[in-house]
Amino acid sequence: MEQDKKLQLSFGNGRKSKNWPTVEITWSAFCEKLRIPVTGAETQAEYRKLSKAKQDDLKDVGGFVGGTFLNARRKASEVQGRDLITLDLDNLSAGDTGRVIDSVKALECAAAIYSTRKHCPERPRLRVILPLDRTATPDEYEPAARKAAECIGIARCDPTTFEASRLMYFPSVSKDAEYIYEVLDGPMLALDGLLQQYADWKDMKSWPRVPGEEAAERHKLAKQEDPTAKTGIIGAFCREYTVPEAMDKFLPGEYIPTDDPARYTYAGGSTTGGAIIYQDGLFLYSHHATDPCSGRLVNSFDLVRLHKFSDRDTEADPATPINRLPSFEAMTKLALADAAVTHRLAQERMEDAKNVFSDDPTPPAADNYDWMQDLAFDSKGNAQKTVNNLVLILKNDVRLKDKIVTDEFAGCGLVTGSMPWDPRDERRRWSDADDDGCLWYMETYYGIASRDKQSAALSIIGRQNVINEVRDYLEGLTWDGVKRLDTLFSDYLGAADTAYTRAVARKSLCAAVARAMFAGTKYDYMPILTGPQGIGKSTLLAILGKDWFSDSLATFEGKDAAEMLQGTWINEIGELTAMSKKDTNAVKQFLSKRSDIYRAAYGRRTEEHPRQCVFFGTSNDSEFLKDMTGNRRFWPVDVGLHLPKKDVWKDLPGEVDQIWAEAKAHWQIGEKLYMDGELAALAAEAQEDHREVSGLEGLIYDFLKTEVPENWDHMDIQARRMYLNGNTRVEHKRPLDKVCAMEIWVECLGNPPGRIDKRDSREINAILEHAEGWQRLDTARRFGPYGMQRGYKKLSTFLTTL
Repeated sequence: MEQDKKLQLSFGNGRKSKNWPTVEITWSAFCEKLRIPVTGAETQAEYRKLSKAKQDDLKDVGGFVGGTFLNARRKASEVQGRDLITLDLDNLSAGDTGRVIDSVKALECAAAIYSTRKHCPERPRLRVILPLDRTATPDEYEPAARKAAECIGIARCDPTTFEASRLMYFPSVSKDAEYIYEVLDGPMLALDGLLQQYADWKDMKSWPRVPGEEAAERHKLAKQEDPTAKTGIIGAFCREYTVPEAMDKFLPGEYIPTDDPARYTYAGGSTTGGAIIYQDGLFLYSHHATDPCSGRLVNSFDLVRLHKFSDRDTEADPATPINRLPSFEAMTKLALADAAVTHRLAQERMEDAKNVFSDDPTPPAADNYDWMQDLAFDSKGNAQKTVNNLVLILKNDVRLKDKIVTDEFAGCGLVTGSMPWDPRDERRRWSDADDDGCLWYMETYYGIASRDKQSAALSIIGRQNVINEVRDYLEGLTWDGVKRLDTLFSDYLGAADTAYTRAVARKSLCAAVARAMFAGTKYDYMPILTGPQGIGKSTLLAILGKDWFSDSLATFEGKDAAEMLQGTWINEIGELTAMSKKDTNAVKQFLSKRSDIYRAAYGRRTEEHPRQCVFFGTSNDSEFLKDMTGNRRFWPVDVGLHLPKKDVWKDLPGEVDQIWAEAKAHWQIGEKLYMDGELAALAAEAQEDHREVSGLEGLIYDFLKTEVPENWDHMDIQARRMYLNGNTRVEHKRPLDKVCAMEIWVECLGNPPGRIDKRDSREINAILEHAEGWQRLDTARRFGPYGMQRGYKKLSTFLTTL
């Protein structure tokens, strides 16, 4: 070979290779690589029956590109230069092989011609390789290749063969196939000579084209899905921006308009008018070799994606779907950061969903979707199922914002107005139905369906929007200065107007104010209104308690009792007369608590719930205090003693706000929530007056006044009984100075000593505990015939020998 030259080419192991390194090789050595093809095991007939995918695998015996790439990546935008023109001649008829060789010879330059895997004499398929005398730039290559093809017969060429990044397979044949190989010696093809055949080779409109090439492009275009009909982020972006509009906003200066409104010039290349707009801006096809979109039909989304982010796909597997490429992810973020696109997405989703919620009275705010830029979206433009997204929606969606709050007092969620799934424009408790409605709304409008994440988001929003209805109610009251509080029970229920009844009314309502303002305030008393039925005891409490009144407390033990207190302010405890002593003790223990600790239904952990309520008892009978002692927590008030001055049903609703306003005023100046001094003594008298009296009290109290012989401690039981029955005359007597339950049981009540049980003993001791002038002994002492016992001594006796 007389003419030879060193070439810069790129070799790859196959069409899927990521790496296409530069190889320096002489033209003669390269032609030698084409001389002997790889021979397959199949016949040509068998090859033609195979699927296209299988045929592609068999003919892929490695390949080459007639130039080099930046970073060895075979991408149109990274072609550095071309040393070979390579042409696929697939449109040949029988007998054309010789004619093609003759046409190439007519160029009078070096060339190589070889056949493809599908070649046969009846349907020839050839490749023509033309070495250039100098390296062609990416922009020079296509016009030069098209001009060379025109000399050979451009109608014979595959329309895509002129791409600068186009690979050619090394030769391979079926075992019985013909292989054509021809090498022509001569000078390298003059690149400038080819380009000079154009008036202006940069003008793409002057380039020769394969017949039917434009029709093929139109056919390809017709097969493309309308990008504006796509769902998700691609469709929204393409509906918002045509290709020219996307150029102006996202790629300023990248494309230059030409005289033809349908053609643009890629500013980074040398050729002109090669970027063609189709279908009123829906698509662009770029013939510019150095354009990132070169050789592709792209919509506005992909146009921007390839220009801005195609370099991120360098390491991606060629088989990776477009929507999983790094460039796609980056473009999605860019699109979702655009207010116009986000606004359109929101509008369209709302429009699609509004028919579902046709009863929704809240119209969408057309210009209030900028907040959606903060949402996290997936690659399809759908809002991700995250707690943060749901929180953002609940805070910003015009149909939901500021309508979901937590009532700190009731310990529950509230809806403050109409919702898309419930048009009632009123304040109400958040319910299970609201959970379901919110889930429905989120799924319909935002494509988010996650009950657990929604529950977490509602909890977060609820804690960020806390109200306290009782506290708000009290803080909104201003006292007019007219005194009504102290005489509440006297005016409305006919109680005696005493310092004690005034104190009970004042302190109990001040305690209610205190616990509403500061949950868990110490207060362990319960006023008890006792009097005839039908005078309005329960009604008065219900009017005072407003929406926070309850008379449903049925137990005083366990979590059930504590849960019943949530959301209540005034609790009525009725039927005190029917309570046993055990029940009364449970009530006292219950009243002493300042908070309750339990795990609420559906809760995940125990929590402390400071009490925000107070308790009032009601009774129709006067004797309701079962305990002989320990009644300090109860403040009895007798009602119905006289005709009330005011009507509970008619007058109290109009005065209740001022009564609470006055109670708040007293609490603010430091009203004590307990009784001391003279008031405590009055309370004790009232408690004693309402204590249930044992039938044994009179007998026992009379026995305690008995005078006994001086030697009483040394007398046996029989002698004592004889004396008590008046059968023994005694000259020297003294007051009884100590006594025990066994002594009362035997001597006072006349029972056998061995028959006393614990219940009897407790009853006797309770009476002794309450006996005036008597005090429990610290330690056990000897009580004559009864041995060592615990008992009581008379306070006026100070004998150390006891």
